[in-house]
Amino acid sequence: MFKKIFLTGLVATIFGTIISLAYFMIFKYSPLQLDFTEKASFVNLLAFNMFIGMAACVLYFILHSIIKKETIVSFVFGLLLSGSAISIALLFLFKVDKDLAFKDENAELYKDFYYFIYAIVTFFPVLSWFTFKPLFIKSK
Repeated sequence: MFKKIFLTGLVATIFGTIISLAYFMIFKYSPLQLDFTEKASFVNLLAFNMFIGMAACVLYFILHSIIKKETIVSFVFGLLLSGSAISIALLFLFKVDKDLAFKDENAELYKDFYYFIYAIVTFFPVLSWFTFKPLFIKSK
């Protein structure tokens, strides 16, 4: 069972990273040309998605080991994962680095929006997990 859970987390991590990169590229190639990739680089986004994806794997495996009924595991896991995504998003919004500086002029002008834009990224690995879970982990 751990193999299926791990594979779900790995695929969700990869997909979440791709969506996160695409999300930041939308702002980069929009009329505002906000290039936040200096701080939200591929490695940064991959690390964040990997952290959420692998933490989700461990949490789901622990819950599945403790609770044997799949529907209850899915509900408790979804509740915890969604709650943690909201908490992390709020942390990004309230723990703003006042010394944040960008080399790109447009990004520097709109740096106040960086944390609002980055907060949305916290939901991508969670949504990816919920998207790919039915493919790998079958409900009984």
